[in-house]
Amino acid sequence: MANGKTMQAVVNLAGSIDPSLGKAIEQAQKKISGLNVKALAVGAAVGGIAVATGKAVVEAGKYMKDLGASFDGAADAIRIGTGATGDALDGLLDDFDAVYKSVPTTMEDASKAIADYNTRLGLTGPQLQEISKQAIQVSDMLGDDLGSVIEESSQAFQQWNIDADDMGGAMDYIFKVSQSTGMGFTDLMADMQKFGPQLQEMGYSFETASALMGQLDKAGVNTDEALGAMKKSVATLAKEGISASDGLAMYYEKIKNAGTAAEAASIASEIFGTRAGSTMAAAIRDGSLAVADLTAELQENGETIAGAADDTYDFAERLQVMKQGLEVALKPMANTVFDGLNKFMPTLQKLMEQITPAISKAVEAAAPFVDEFLTGAADALEDVLPLISQLAADLLPVLTQLMSTLLPPLLNLVQTLLPPLMQIVSAILPPIASLLATVLPIITQIVSAVLPVLVSIISSLLPVITPLLEVALQIVNSVIMPLLDPLMQLVQALLPPILSLIGAITPLLTPLLSILEPIASVLGTIVGWVSKIVSFGSGVISKIAGLFGGGGGSASVSGYATGGFTRGPSIAGEDPRYPTEAVISFNPAYRSQNLSYWAEAGRMLGASDGESDYELLSGGSGTAVVYDLSGLSFSPQIKVEGDTDEDALIRKLRDLEPEFIDFILEALSRREGGAYVTADSRLY
Repeated sequence: MANGKTMQAVVNLAGSIDPSLGKAIEQAQKKISGLNVKALAVGAAVGGIAVATGKAVVEAGKYMKDLGASFDGAADAIRIGTGATGDALDGLLDDFDAVYKSVPTTMEDASKAIADYNTRLGLTGPQLQEISKQAIQVSDMLGDDLGSVIEESSQAFQQWNIDADDMGGAMDYIFKVSQSTGMGFTDLMADMQKFGPQLQEMGYSFETASALMGQLDKAGVNTDEALGAMKKSVATLAKEGISASDGLAMYYEKIKNAGTAAEAASIASEIFGTRAGSTMAAAIRDGSLAVADLTAELQENGETIAGAADDTYDFAERLQVMKQGLEVALKPMANTVFDGLNKFMPTLQKLMEQITPAISKAVEAAAPFVDEFLTGAADALEDVLPLISQLAADLLPVLTQLMSTLLPPLLNLVQTLLPPLMQIVSAILPPIASLLATVLPIITQIVSAVLPVLVSIISSLLPVITPLLEVALQIVNSVIMPLLDPLMQLVQALLPPILSLIGAITPLLTPLLSILEPIASVLGTIVGWVSKIVSFGSGVISKIAGLFGGGGGSASVSGYATGGFTRGPSIAGEDPRYPTEAVISFNPAYRSQNLSYWAEAGRMLGASDGESDYELLSGGSGTAVVYDLSGLSFSPQIKVEGDTDEDALIRKLRDLEPEFIDFILEALSRREGGAYVTADSRLY
């Protein structure tokens, strides 16, 4: 049975092998150890997934820890700001979650709104959530400071005894007054608190008082002066035993019905004072204090802070709200991670306390060695410094002298050569540019045709050239490099007499320059005539080539004696040394006939021995070559010690895989190379 498996393995490997060596190796590997390679690849992939997953887990853990720390900071702010504990603190934290996931904000602002409104107004639950969201949205839309919004609104609500259930509506109403009159939200709330007692005594409601202040500000009236005068009028009317509301209504009618502005200002000064009399008289007469219409309009207006905010949220703000909602959803897990780390820290601290003495002892023990190393390094550097200094001192003068010696003659040479070089360049640039303009299209066409062939040739020759280059490198290292020193010595010895000889010949060459000038002129004339003749000839040749090549061929008259592919009608041409040529037509009507030509040409070129090295298979739209490796014998020596089984023998055969692959490759190389060398002599 073991012999059967051995034979099966050999047959599987030594059967018909694809002519592509890469595919042959791949198939052999699949037949011998494909399962192991595949398992290794899967293992590597799983390992990569494990690494990526581990990294993601670490990053997720860090994110959860940071998120838990942020929620803990918000909880601490609420705990410190309110003094709440137990269930009361839990309720406030729930209110915080409801606010934070509903409006785009920060945990700091959300916790501040919850803590401050709870402390100032005693709000909890939905009432606290609503007014906190309104304050955050107002400060965001109008650019007001959140702390000022909370402080002024809280004091205004307390001043006007606004019920907790009505505070949200009062916030919306002040927002509408601010929109309609242009007075700042925070400023309006501050004036509502500042002048609240007087306005209430005069009979103003929260709505009419806020509308009055907004309208005064819109009309350009000094609000502080006008409200201060109204505050003073309350005291004046009280002395006369008249209620503020009745007295103000009475004076309002007198001032409004006065015959002249001066009379109205005189009446107003009786109740509002001399300083503010004229201001109040003008405000009453022009209707600035008539707020009934504005109040009714505002009460009918359905505008709310939440509605305005929602209408103005952009994509980034809505995305922020979604992100905050997800963070609140992750809060339990984040708190668990954060609390777990907090519980772990005491244990870690105890561990550090226990190992700190050992670390200290290790550091103390290592300190002398570190000190000794650094001291030794310093001493060594100190020893080397004089050598470096001496080297620099020796080299710098030589370099300086060399530069001072070489630079002047080099500069003189450049100054001497530059004018004639510039003259020559300016003279030859036009014909060179013209020549390039003429030749460049031809060169481009030649390169586009030749380059793929060169790439193919280089790719084929590279495996042969590489060993030759390695041998050449060895020759350079072993033969040429040892000769450099004596060659340099020889050059140094011969240089002085050569320089002397050049110095002696130079004066003799000077008279020749006058003789060369007329010769150069004559040559220039000749070159001009030759260029004209060549230009005329190239035109004639181009026309002749067009007649034979149809304008699209890339071959010359010599044709394709070295092989190639024609484009359009062309002359194939013949190499007199090798008269036999093969021309393959790609006309599908003659496909079978040309395939036989191709096979015969392959045998003539030495691609096979003409008998059974390969078989031409054709059919459908493709052609393949199947190599027959019969006659080859691969006889590995397998040593078996003691009893063995089939699997052990198969494993030993698998171990011979590299040797077998080398055997197949060498056999193919010998056959193809040998066949080419011994090909039909007619080719040579």
